[in-house]
Amino acid sequence: MAEGDTYDATGYWYPDRPSRSGVEVLTLMRRYRAAEVAMRERTRRSMKMNATDMEAVRFLLRAGERDEQVRPGDLAAHLGITSASTTAVVKRLVASGHAERRPDPADGRGALLVATGHTDEEVRTELTDVHARMIAAAERLSPQTVDEMAGFFTELIAAMEADGSEARDPLSHMRAHSDQ
Repeated sequence: MAEGDTYDATGYWYPDRPSRSGVEVLTLMRRYRAAEVAMRERTRRSMKMNATDMEAVRFLLRAGERDEQVRPGDLAAHLGITSASTTAVVKRLVASGHAERRPDPADGRGALLVATGHTDEEVRTELTDVHARMIAAAERLSPQTVDEMAGFFTELIAAMEADGSEARDPLSHMRAHSDQ
């Protein structure tokens, strides 16, 4: 790190301490992400699933809401796993009653994967309260704050998605802000 750069309990490196509010917001985002991870872990434990199986269920539920058909290859692509691993995931979900295999009308040998009604109810039971609290918090925001936050998150997403090739000095944007 260059002289004047600081790393403290927030976990962020920055030159000459930028505005306290920026670091506070990023620290709160970390706390939110940690709370979300913990909530998802509680949900997985309650449903007796591992992370991959839970993501498979979420994918099947979303597809069902959109009336989309899911084949094992679609699930494999979404999860980023091999066909052998997908077979194991599907077997676990079928055995636990969270998914069903149905004949694929377009391919007599193929199967479609569908989340069961029981699974939809179970997920809704687990998440309805937390989602209601999250929506209530978001709906208390003023339209101006929503616009500002939308812009902020759009910038953060772009920062995370950038490949870094356009910036030789990763702290240059922070130094520019500290000069103001």
